[in-house]
Amino acid sequence: MEVIAFDSADFRPITVYDSRGAGLMRLARSGDDLSVVAITLEPGGVLGRHPATADQLLVVIAGSGLVSGADAQPEPIAAGSAALWSAGELHETRAGPTGLLAVVIEGALALTATDQDASTTPPAR
Repeated sequence: MEVIAFDSADFRPITVYDSRGAGLMRLARSGDDLSVVAITLEPGGVLGRHPATADQLLVVIAGSGLVSGADAQPEPIAAGSAALWSAGELHETRAGPTGLLAVVIEGALALTATDQDASTTPPAR
């Protein structure tokens, strides 16, 4: 087992797409098929509007903010919720007054949370 701390010193600044107060830390990769990163946004920070290179699932684990997709309409998001963008979809993430910490999973994804009954037994490994 390995425990990974989200230490701010480990986050690489994100400056592309007019991003501000944004950082990225790579967590895991499976060949070219799947990437898992942590994203941090300082209070008021923004990960600028850009196309998703693959399906992207942003899971907020701390803080809150706004996300938008192809229609550019901001939607509130907070710890305990997630946003899913399709490959090629323009999207943006903005942090609220307390900042935002999220895990982003990128690859060929299908949202299944709404298809499952929470009382069912998890799949066998």
